[in-house]
Amino acid sequence: MPLAGIEHDKVPLGVVPLVVNACLSHTIIITQCNRGRHASTIIMAHDDSNPPPTQGDPTALPPLPLPAGITSRFVDTRPFGLRYHVLEAIPAASSSSSASESEPAPRPPLVLLLHGFPNLAYDWRFVMPGLARAGYYAVAFDLRGFGRTHDGGGAVSGASGSSGSSGAAAAQQQQKQQLLPRDGSFSADGFTPLAMVRDVVALVHALGYRSVHTLVGHDLGAFAAAVCALARRDLIQSLVLMAHPFRGAPKAPFGTAASASLPAPDNPPTDRFDTLRDPDVHASLQALDPPRQHYKWYNGAPGAAAEWSYPRDGPPLREFLRGYFHLKSGACRDGGGGKPRPLGAWTAERLAVMPHYYIMRAGVSMRENVALDMAAEREAAGAATTNDEEGKDRDRDKDKAKNWPPAPEWLTERDLDVYTAEWSRTTFTDALRWYASLTGNPAATAELRALASGRIAVPTRYVSGAKDWGTYQDPGALEAMEEGESVERGCYTGTVLLEGAGHWVNMERPGECVREILHVAAMVVV
Repeated sequence: MPLAGIEHDKVPLGVVPLVVNACLSHTIIITQCNRGRHASTIIMAHDDSNPPPTQGDPTALPPLPLPAGITSRFVDTRPFGLRYHVLEAIPAASSSSSASESEPAPRPPLVLLLHGFPNLAYDWRFVMPGLARAGYYAVAFDLRGFGRTHDGGGAVSGASGSSGSSGAAAAQQQQKQQLLPRDGSFSADGFTPLAMVRDVVALVHALGYRSVHTLVGHDLGAFAAAVCALARRDLIQSLVLMAHPFRGAPKAPFGTAASASLPAPDNPPTDRFDTLRDPDVHASLQALDPPRQHYKWYNGAPGAAAEWSYPRDGPPLREFLRGYFHLKSGACRDGGGGKPRPLGAWTAERLAVMPHYYIMRAGVSMRENVALDMAAEREAAGAATTNDEEGKDRDRDKDKAKNWPPAPEWLTERDLDVYTAEWSRTTFTDALRWYASLTGNPAATAELRALASGRIAVPTRYVSGAKDWGTYQDPGALEAMEEGESVERGCYTGTVLLEGAGHWVNMERPGECVREILHVAAMVVV
């Protein structure tokens, strides 16, 4: 049964509270309670000072509607790591049920999949079965701050996700329990580049692997995957980045104190795009007419989580997510900016050609930016119908607009149920900490200095849709991969831009994504 969406007036029994009206300054939550033959509805109002409760133990949530061949469980690595919610697809020939005692099944190579924002491990539901059919153990997990992965609350289970223990194991489990945080929330200072690496290390080892055959990352997950490949060459054997190219680690000052008694050092490494970057680009964006703001710095600013979770303007959550996914997809007619292309420089004038979900209207929330662009998109598509002379059609047209565009195969109404329910439950607070850390926490970004001037040295490929502006949003990042600045020459295997696809390439074109992942995976020398 599909999960309930926010527009439903009832939710399935046992489901955690769902936001049903998040378009004003407060959030209304409806929970259905069942007592014998009588059902009652409890309505609770929440605002920023009184946020809705999050589920302390996500293991109590109903299962996700997963395709055949994909299962879910929790992998508990605490206190070393987190309690990760994972999806997995296991090759039929490698399952324990198909192995005999005399000939145990070999362990298949691991392909680990990292999602982006505002996404979930659920994104990879179309890719994982194809990888499993090709003989790979495909695993996706909710990243730190997303979905059902958590760091506390609820009963501690074993690494396999099972509950219960006895004897010495129970005593050890009880001792472990005393070391764990109890509130289920994440520490605000836990969202750093190396935290991404730690989470991958913890999960991979808990799964019984010493290496990842192919690490795949999309959007924010692509940044995480690139940092992992750079920091742990022993762990990551090949890499596929989607929808977010990697500019590389910062470069350390070179040759500034070279001894005059020695021959002069080689020329220092340079980034040809450094000279094309406005050092005060945010002020320059504000000075444009009309003024603009960069989405990453908006997402990382104080108050962004409240505007994403409890907006005072913009559409309800389900309608917002429908629009956000549509505008960044290949189905969007324009979305602003025309055909994605290299920008050539990090300046306000160049950046401003990008759509409003990247370079936003200043002073306007993300939800309202999406609502404005979706109104223009509906008008361009001829989907908006109004009758000013007879107002009787207006309510019907509003309902039609809420459910426009029709759900594509890669984002059905049931899929929207999943994303709406998960974000209603968790809010965007923890997920947006990544942006706050990477844009406004010098101590966090300083971690990357330990990797200064390093290059990714495993087979690497970049894949996205030809209609994805994410490929070009950081001018010079794709060129850094292609020209040997962030990836070793000889390791970069090519850029693949799929015609007709947008930012959500792993959902829009899963078959081609599987093909590209397998192409890179085949380059690993075992």
